[in-house]
Amino acid sequence: MTVILRNLQNIVRVDVTQLRQQVGVLRRILDVEKYDIAVLCVDNDNISDLNSQYRGEKGPTDVLAFPFHEVSRPGQIPAVADPEEMLLGDIVLGVPYIYNNCGRDGDEFEQILPVMVNHGLCHVMGYDHGTREQWKQMYDKEMEVLTKFNKITGYNCRPLLKIGH
Repeated sequence: MTVILRNLQNIVRVDVTQLRQQVGVLRRILDVEKYDIAVLCVDNDNISDLNSQYRGEKGPTDVLAFPFHEVSRPGQIPAVADPEEMLLGDIVLGVPYIYNNCGRDGDEFEQILPVMVNHGLCHVMGYDHGTREQWKQMYDKEMEVLTKFNKITGYNCRPLLKIGH
């Protein structure tokens, strides 16, 4: 299905073609290619507004995820018959925030974006990290996916999760 990827900020250069390919690899590994997903790259002001509105947190953040489906068990998207509901949700990346927190090395930045997308994908699939048990489950899933991603891409991506992220 469709990946909508939009770079709505002009502060940090994002290789949209490369990011689209990375999103495709992650979707294939997670076996969610039949679902539509939107990935939006925004500036600090926009992600700060979303972070405040939806999480009650002030300031920018790295990634926000907005699942389309309510998932009762992490990783198990409900079966849907209506093609209009073959949606995972939206992932919003705070690109300048990510860039400023990963260092100024372009290679490092290019490799951190799929980590953030993977984190967002896990969230829209029902994973969370509010408790230690949830954190462990999500960390394990992210590590499993990124290990496969690294074998395919030659990258060395690792989850950035910490409790209470």
